[in-house]
Amino acid sequence: MKKNIIPLTFDYVFTSIFNNPNNIDIVESFLSAYFNEDINSIKGKVKINNRDLIKLNKKDSRKQVDLVLDLKGEKINIELNNDLSKGKENRNIVYASKIHGSQLKEGEKNYNNILKTIQINLNNFTSNKNKLKETYYLRNEEGEILTKKFQIDYIDLEKADKNLYNENESKLARWCRAIKSKTREDLKKELGEGLMGKETKEKLVEEVEKYTDDEDVYVLYSNYTREELERNTIIEEARIAKEKARIEGRKEGKEEGRKEGRKEGRKEGRKEGKEEGKKEEKIQIAKNMLDANMDVTIISNITGLPVTEINSLR
Repeated sequence: MKKNIIPLTFDYVFTSIFNNPNNIDIVESFLSAYFNEDINSIKGKVKINNRDLIKLNKKDSRKQVDLVLDLKGEKINIELNNDLSKGKENRNIVYASKIHGSQLKEGEKNYNNILKTIQINLNNFTSNKNKLKETYYLRNEEGEILTKKFQIDYIDLEKADKNLYNENESKLARWCRAIKSKTREDLKKELGEGLMGKETKEKLVEEVEKYTDDEDVYVLYSNYTREELERNTIIEEARIAKEKARIEGRKEGKEEGRKEGRKEGRKEGRKEGKEEGKKEEKIQIAKNMLDANMDVTIISNITGLPVTEINSLR
């Protein structure tokens, strides 16, 4: 449909637009909203770095991140994540670590010269409890921060729709909704006024429309959405199967418990019956002894019955 667009959550579109040096003003606008800083304090101070991470050894395959920026010397790595995976999370941490470590130039030994590295994870799924933005540092067991030079942020794009953000994050929330927009109208609405300059806004809309109208990109996106649908279907089927197995397991557990209960009941009943039979036998013996005028104490010693119980048999 003409009103629909390929959203910026599609990795190819996002990386193509944000890694283009001609779109540096779009990147600056995003960072201005992200850090809640005036655009003039950022403008002209951002550089787009090479996305390829350097191989550290022969076994290390060449890695490519979504976006690496240099802001006043500090490194910013932006990763767009469309699904939840512990493997991807660990991979992103490795990427951030490599970017942080690569700041020290060859031959330089002063690690104090390493500046801050921030990895921004734009998560297109529920990842945070009740915040739009969650920040993580290296800490000890008491919660004391070891260093603020290595920072990982999780941005939950879905929280922007639920108003789970503070006043300082309002522009970031608008960016989150813009990134998720699937129609031209929604994109233009979220970009609105005050988020970026008019020319930058028009450029971003044109860039998104350009990739939407590109047949090759559309084919890539169609394949992606089909794979995503299939993946979500598999995940949902697995969830249903797991829940069904849990319910069946509970039923089997209850039935097994009832069987065990009946088994234990029969066992306990037989035991009680035997004991009751022995008691009746002792009582009958005691009665016979009483009829023979035997001493009560002797009867008690033989049968094990209390004297008072024997006397009640008279």
